[in-house]
Amino acid sequence: MARAAVKLPHTEIQSFVLQNGLRVYMVEDHQAPVASVNVWYHVGSKDERPGRTGFAHLFEHLMFQGTSNVLPEQFSDYVVRAGGVDNAYTTEDATVFWETIPSNQLPVSLWLEADRMRNLQITDAVFKNEREVVKEERRMKFDNPPYGTVIEKLYEAAFTVHPYRHMTIGSMEDLDRASLADIRSFYDTYYVPNNATLVIVGDIASGEAAALVRKYFDRLPRGAPIERRIPAEPAQQAELRLKMTSNVSLPAFVEGFHMPADGTPDSYPLRLAAKILSVGESSRIYRRLVYEKQVAVEAESSGNFTEDPNLFFVFAVMNDGYSPENGLREVQTELARLESQPVSPGELAKAQNQVLRALILDRESSESRAEELGYDAVVLGDAELVNTEPARFLAVTPSDIERVAKQYFTPENGTIVEVFPESGAAPESATGKEKHQ
Repeated sequence: MARAAVKLPHTEIQSFVLQNGLRVYMVEDHQAPVASVNVWYHVGSKDERPGRTGFAHLFEHLMFQGTSNVLPEQFSDYVVRAGGVDNAYTTEDATVFWETIPSNQLPVSLWLEADRMRNLQITDAVFKNEREVVKEERRMKFDNPPYGTVIEKLYEAAFTVHPYRHMTIGSMEDLDRASLADIRSFYDTYYVPNNATLVIVGDIASGEAAALVRKYFDRLPRGAPIERRIPAEPAQQAELRLKMTSNVSLPAFVEGFHMPADGTPDSYPLRLAAKILSVGESSRIYRRLVYEKQVAVEAESSGNFTEDPNLFFVFAVMNDGYSPENGLREVQTELARLESQPVSPGELAKAQNQVLRALILDRESSESRAEELGYDAVVLGDAELVNTEPARFLAVTPSDIERVAKQYFTPENGTIVEVFPESGAAPESATGKEKHQ
């Protein structure tokens, strides 16, 4: 397979910073008469303190619950009546609110976002109600599904000091412990112009859009400087293993390896390695574990690429009669092959084409373009990466992938969680952590 000779059109970015510290990025895109607005707050679960987790995700909900000018639950009503859609999401590094609306309704979106940036009304009743909503979300997504807490156990074991060790959803205990004063303090600290980035992409005239931004956001006061004291995770020195039982029918495992932050030089070959190992049924890990050896019914690998160093992990659900150790041996065989044998030009080109395809599809709507621009500006710290990242992926060579595999996919850099059905034999040290030198 030949490598795609594709050059994405250059994205012309207009940017400026208001006196209150709000960063603004705009891109004119006249493919359709719509505009997409993103507000990226540079606050995620990694900014939470131990015992006070889940606050960033809680604010994803609270920010829809009314201001001094908009009644609870009416934020989205304004957007819908203007002909648009809206939503929000939270990650380890950022909390993002977005709207896509007819471009002539841009003032509606900007007024709403400016209003809740500093006029949010956090009452005791609203706080308690949304806390229960978040707790129910945790039950549905983590506590109740099969294998739902496996990744959480992996992160608790793999990280010792960095706040990536707790999930973005937070814990039930921390949410119950939180007070209204805690929540208001979090809002006043992080939901301020100098910790926010506004992205507008679509059928706009940059000059007119800039004037609207200043009209609605200039008056908002700058917040106090934010001190981020996030401890760096020390290098892992020995393999860690955690065995657990769960209400599942088949054993499973997840193995995580520490890897560098997104946007760093090694992140590009690691992203391509993830595609080679586990994108599609012809990928290496899926083919070996599910088709060839038939030891697993499901197998995948992925990298959790974030602002700080995170984990590259492999997850598999074993076939009946096979143990996690059977699957781990097969995974290690594939990782060793990646470390010792250069990937073929065709296999590398396939992975690069998959990346290019995703980048091209991201350019097809103002919504995805705004999200990509916001991510590059906030998490990666360079908005111009929307123009330069394709070349970085295409510059990766087989020797680059071999090098990062040797560097990061080592036993002493790995953490393994083995999962056993409760109905089966109890594993040794079902809740203990075992170090293997």
